[in-house]
Amino acid sequence: MLNIGNLTASHFIQRNMSNHIKEMTESTHRLSSGKRVNTASDDPSSVGSISRLNAQVLSLGEAISNGAEGKVLTQTADSGLSSINNLLARIRELAVQGGNTTLTTADRNTLQVEIDAYLTEIDAVTKLIKFNTIKLLDGSNDNVSFLVGENKDDNISINLVKSDSTALGLSGGSGVKEFTSGRVTGFTYNSSNLAASDIKINSQNALASTLTSNLSSGNNTATALVTAINANSNNHGATATGFNKLTSTAKSSLTMSNTFTINSNVISIQTSLENLVTEINQEAAGVTATLNSDNTITLSNTTGNDIVIGGNAPTDAGFTAGTYLGYLKLANVDGTFVKIEAMTKANGYASNSGNIDDLARFGFNEVDSSTIIRSDLVSTNSLTSSHDIKINDIEIGVSDSASAAAKAIAINAVSSSTNVTASGINVVTLDINVGEASSAGSNISINGNAINFSSVTNTTETITAINNASIGDIIASANSSGEVELTSASGADIVITHSGTAGVFIDAHTDATGASISVAGSGSSVTFKGQILLTHTAGDVIKISGDDVGELGFQAQASSSASIPGSTISVSTTSNATSALTTIDTAIDTIANTRAKFGASENAIDHRLNYLLDAKTNSTSRLSKIEDADFALETAKLTKAQIMSRAASSMLAQANANGEVFLRLIN
Repeated sequence: MLNIGNLTASHFIQRNMSNHIKEMTESTHRLSSGKRVNTASDDPSSVGSISRLNAQVLSLGEAISNGAEGKVLTQTADSGLSSINNLLARIRELAVQGGNTTLTTADRNTLQVEIDAYLTEIDAVTKLIKFNTIKLLDGSNDNVSFLVGENKDDNISINLVKSDSTALGLSGGSGVKEFTSGRVTGFTYNSSNLAASDIKINSQNALASTLTSNLSSGNNTATALVTAINANSNNHGATATGFNKLTSTAKSSLTMSNTFTINSNVISIQTSLENLVTEINQEAAGVTATLNSDNTITLSNTTGNDIVIGGNAPTDAGFTAGTYLGYLKLANVDGTFVKIEAMTKANGYASNSGNIDDLARFGFNEVDSSTIIRSDLVSTNSLTSSHDIKINDIEIGVSDSASAAAKAIAINAVSSSTNVTASGINVVTLDINVGEASSAGSNISINGNAINFSSVTNTTETITAINNASIGDIIASANSSGEVELTSASGADIVITHSGTAGVFIDAHTDATGASISVAGSGSSVTFKGQILLTHTAGDVIKISGDDVGELGFQAQASSSASIPGSTISVSTTSNATSALTTIDTAIDTIANTRAKFGASENAIDHRLNYLLDAKTNSTSRLSKIEDADFALETAKLTKAQIMSRAASSMLAQANANGEVFLRLIN
């Protein structure tokens, strides 16, 4: 049947041609891009997988790059450490040469110059070795980390080790180069309370003669002490200077109701802090006023003279009426380190002529040549949260008891922030009358432990009787004078009780500072408090501040300067040269250990990189299987579509020719 109303064959052919063209277009896209999925409509179910795998592959590539940077860092550090190791080897060679007894003084001086030069070069190397501006060996950075993986927890951390001559134990000084006191205490000195030898500076008498001046408040105590100390500088080698400072409370705005006085000079009413500072500098003799950023005002001088606040309304300006004594600063003339202590047996002197209290009135804590600061006896109060005590500006917490041992624990709880460690010590010296041992019997207790002395006949048996009682960490021993000493290495309190007649067997006792303490009456006890020793982990600054530092037995210590590095490797004698070998070997071992750590980090990165390379290959393969086009399949599909398209075109032409047949029939 010939029909002109509906060209069914033509429409059918056109639809098929359209499908073939679509197939050709899709195959062309896939073959030209190499991708099976070019748009989301190509395979909606695979879009999520493709996106995730793409992100994973890119992340793995960057992680591999991070790992490569980590390897470069470790290799850079190792290169610097290798140079340091070579320098140490040469220093050791020179030390071995210094062990030769035939060397002259000039020879040894030459060796020392070369050693010092190499130590300086070690310090220079630690500052030069860096990765992308990060210094690796000078201690300014503790560690670096690289994200060697696709997840947030895939960090590899590399510890950086300070490797300069000081850290290696080859350089550094001991002691405190400059020692600054707390505020001095007013005191009336006479011929019996402070002899010239009672305080020692650099193991020599601090004073040229017995101090007999009235240095009570109002007599410029600090200035007078400067004069007294400097009078003996030729012997102890230190120079004292005085200064004073006083800081007001903060005032957000100034409202003065009346005048006040500074050093008897009247300060008139002002309307602003700036104007008040100007007024003080114009009117007050002997002080300089400075306005601080926190709206406080600091009054200062460079003499150490007292600063006296008085008048009608000093509180309006943030000051409290009173006489404020000055501070002292000690520095050795030759630039070496200051040592200041009381003349006591505990410090190695023949007698307890001096006392740490003498030092405390000068505003000083005891400081020995190894930078250890020794306190006076701690107070009888436990540390509480209300106490204001700071070490290196870090607040100290509470203590479990009032003993030096407990307070040392409180200090050590913040050591990671202060770099200061504390230890306690308590020493009680007993004056024993062995002839009264049988009368004493078991009437004497130490820390609640009754000890039977009835059968002892000498010091040795007395010591044995005490130690057999096992009283905490308290150990009895004989000191260099043959006296019985009770020592607590932790600084625990030592309590001695007489339940019988007081003074029998133990005639007297001396506390840790060398002060003689009376024997308690029958049934009473004497509690001996300990001391605290502070040490900076790097021989650096120890600052003690706050209103309640006396609870630790310390004076407020305004500041100390860090020790100046210098060679501790000496070849000045054969003995020094051979002794230096141990220190140098330790330094070589330290460098070797540090190199091993960097090497281990590099190997760890290598292992991680191997895994990441495999992971990237696997992820890329998975992505390829999902996303990439199958060229054989797409080529076959394209060929088929092209053939079908051409066939459809031919059929369409024939279908269109049917119209001509119809026209011929009409004609």
